[in-house]
Amino acid sequence: MLTETNAFNYIEVSADIKFQYEIPDIAECESYLLEEMKFYLVVYHPYQVLIDLNEHIKLPKPSLQAAWSIINDSYCTDMILVYPPHVIAVASLFLSRVIDQGILGDLDAQQWFADLNVDITDILQVVNDMIELYHKWNSYSEDKMPELVQKYIADLAATA
Repeated sequence: MLTETNAFNYIEVSADIKFQYEIPDIAECESYLLEEMKFYLVVYHPYQVLIDLNEHIKLPKPSLQAAWSIINDSYCTDMILVYPPHVIAVASLFLSRVIDQGILGDLDAQQWFADLNVDITDILQVVNDMIELYHKWNSYSEDKMPELVQKYIADLAATA
């Protein structure tokens, strides 16, 4: 429990033990803790990869915007932490080409995806995750939420 007394900040560990601290001390401790846990929070974003790829393939503006939006939507999942940015960028290009209704059937597009030297299973997993996300968003209904919360609470009570 954090308390402020006489312009000093204290953290109360128990009724008997209190430690004085300053905000920079806490930030420094957090930094050491994250470093010690090897929990680096550096996240590389797929936007630059998308821009670089687009320099080579020259997508039409609607397709590029669709790919950009798909990347935006990927941040609603954990895939940005699971997959490298180039995989997410290629998957977004793949989905945007499919959205363009069949342009992916073009022989040049198929060859381009085949020549990428990217693990196709990762790309397909990202594509499947995005399709699943869009399916969930489509089937979401605010009206069902109270009922689902009550069912969840009942299930928790039954297992306890």
